[in-house]
Amino acid sequence: MGHQVSLVAQPSSSLPGVTCFPARNAHQALLAVPQDADFVHFHGWAPSEHYSKPWVYTLHGNTNNLHLLPLHTVGISSDHAIRHGLRRFVYNGIDPEEFIFKQSKHDFLLFFSKVRRRVKGARRALELAKKFRQKMVFAGGNRLDLLKVGGFMDSLNRDIRFMGEIGGVEKANCFADAKALVFPIDWDEPFGLVMIEALMSGTPVIATPRGSVPELITDVVGALFEKDDEFEQALEHALSCSPMDCREYAVSKFSSKKCAENYVALYEDILNGDTRFR
Repeated sequence: MGHQVSLVAQPSSSLPGVTCFPARNAHQALLAVPQDADFVHFHGWAPSEHYSKPWVYTLHGNTNNLHLLPLHTVGISSDHAIRHGLRRFVYNGIDPEEFIFKQSKHDFLLFFSKVRRRVKGARRALELAKKFRQKMVFAGGNRLDLLKVGGFMDSLNRDIRFMGEIGGVEKANCFADAKALVFPIDWDEPFGLVMIEALMSGTPVIATPRGSVPELITDVVGALFEKDDEFEQALEHALSCSPMDCREYAVSKFSSKKCAENYVALYEDILNGDTRFR
């Protein structure tokens, strides 16, 4: 958008076109902020309320210690903001050019989350694939991770494939080839970036309605289910969704450009004296 950007982050961090300053902790981070910065956006290492420059802090996770949140805190979804007593939120954004759009899909469902994190629902995804005789690809871990969360024996068949930790073009193709993303979370997800990555690829989403999911996934781009018996109907609906509709919806609401525009508008509100965040 034409703004000069500096990044204060861990040593060795780099971004094209961005001046990077190293810091390992909050004290070093504050010292590293350029003196001529007009605005400071914290994603960690939040300052005290009396920090001298205009600033905002984005909360990316969940916390029970609401009293410890900085005054100028924003959430990353409406549900996330409401649960943390925040007035403002800005959706995360991703670059559409990093993902591949495909109209034609392969015959497999995709699970793309940390397999070893129980609340992400890998075991339930396996059970659903077995019950409804669906081929499923797992990315974000390996088969042995199931020894922690359960479902290892169910995974030992030719319809279940594990790809491990993947990124780049391999990740983009995986999202684009899947006929639907299965997102059976069992926690209040603040945002759920993986759902947007799927939609950018023209891939509909089937998810449980926790956290931000109901506000992100409409019946145009996917379906929600709670009980296992509801999954088959959700799958049928998701597969009827248009890949192009999924892509256009994601670009219009969750692109990096849209995210930048929304944050710049927030910065301008703060610079103009709007400090109603809690």
